[in-house]
Amino acid sequence: MRWIETLRAALAGSILACGLGGCGVNCQDDGVLESAYQDGQARADTVNDGEYERGRVLGLSLSFDEGEDDGRHDGYANGYNDGYYGPYGYSVGFSAGYGDGNRDGYVDPVACQTGADAGFAAGDADGLDVGYDDAYGPAYDDGYDDGYYDGSGSCGFRSAGGGGEGRRGKADDEVDPEDIELCERRGYRRRLDGGAYAKGLESGKRDNPDYQAGYNLGYPDAYGVGLLDGEYNGWNDGYHDGYGVGYIDGYEVAYASCYDAGYDDGFNAGYDAGYDEGATVGYDFGYEDGFYDGFADYCQY
Repeated sequence: MRWIETLRAALAGSILACGLGGCGVNCQDDGVLESAYQDGQARADTVNDGEYERGRVLGLSLSFDEGEDDGRHDGYANGYNDGYYGPYGYSVGFSAGYGDGNRDGYVDPVACQTGADAGFAAGDADGLDVGYDDAYGPAYDDGYDDGYYDGSGSCGFRSAGGGGEGRRGKADDEVDPEDIELCERRGYRRRLDGGAYAKGLESGKRDNPDYQAGYNLGYPDAYGVGLLDGEYNGWNDGYHDGYGVGYIDGYEVAYASCYDAGYDDGFNAGYDAGYDEGATVGYDFGYEDGFYDGFADYCQY
């Protein structure tokens, strides 16, 4: 991966050069390039003014009926949004749905049964291990002692023992024509206002009395309709979402409660079985080891 290290070194060098001497063309040089930059800004101002005026002319030309249509559209949209997210919309629906869902999830018999089964299985496995471990050690010791005694006596007796230079290497007093063009484009792009037309249109609408009269007539009724629709749909959407969240939460509470009870039952059952197994296996292994050690200590002579 040598090429990655080469690329990193090149980038680091480029960043260092930018930090020390500046990168790219300086369009604020108090000279030809800055003048080109300002020319670009002036061109953008001309375009902005033209677009603003074009929008304003259209706004001033709109009729009463067009204002009424826009008023209805904006009124409904604003009313719908206020109703959807207002005090009688999504939030209250979510709360109601959450309560119903939480209750239904909590009493879902599948939740308790599934939790109990899972808890019993986990408890049984843990109890089996713990019971086995608790019994194995003492049983091994008992078995070892018995085995040792039997092994030591099996032979019939026992004993008492036991870059900043420029793009084309131009002289300091020369300016690249491409740099001039770049600075002019940069000034134009940074000054250009993409919203000039919309601003002019809104200005024209505000100053158009016929349009305003129609807008103000259409807005209130549409707002009221939108408000009711927004509240209705917001409440229903909120209820649906709240019910799902509440159901899951209630289900998990019931599952956890029954899991804990099932775990305790399973642990007790597993412990008893594990204890019995550990006692049997421990004693057998202990007896065998003790017998061989007792035999070796007393009978090999």
